[in-house]
Amino acid sequence: MNYQADVNAALQQLRQQIYDRGEYYREPRDVDLDLTEEEFRASLAPRHTDPKRYDATVEDWLERKSRPAPVDPDTLVTAQPHSGTHSIIDMANGVSNQPTFATVSPLPADNLISTFGIVTPSTGQVQAWMSADAASERDRWIGTYVISYRDGQPDHIHFCGHSGD
Repeated sequence: MNYQADVNAALQQLRQQIYDRGEYYREPRDVDLDLTEEEFRASLAPRHTDPKRYDATVEDWLERKSRPAPVDPDTLVTAQPHSGTHSIIDMANGVSNQPTFATVSPLPADNLISTFGIVTPSTGQVQAWMSADAASERDRWIGTYVISYRDGQPDHIHFCGHSGD
């Protein structure tokens, strides 16, 4: 992503681009959600055979049925909260100073120095680092960003991380 001073704006722009291009994991269509509640209940074993399981199954179905149809990155995340999208779209909580769930945060200066030998790495250095599985830098669902430089000036913002399973 080309550099811009507002990292959160860059993140939101990238999330929208990835959504628009369809470059994310989409859960398979669940045909049970096309049923009415009456039809769904009729497809289950009778309630009296296992009331707790029956009730839990219906409750889960109702929760899944109530999720919004995806129309943008945020509704996509809401529509599949357990699997995620396996993309930058999952960084729905924006930018944070410290690594936090569903956010991106900067690689700290000491990590920049130990990784690149400098706090102002070039685009090539950052791309090489990312190709070598930079995403393993942090736990799943916690993103990282690094700003690369050209001629001493910020040039690009690089986002990386892992989400989903």
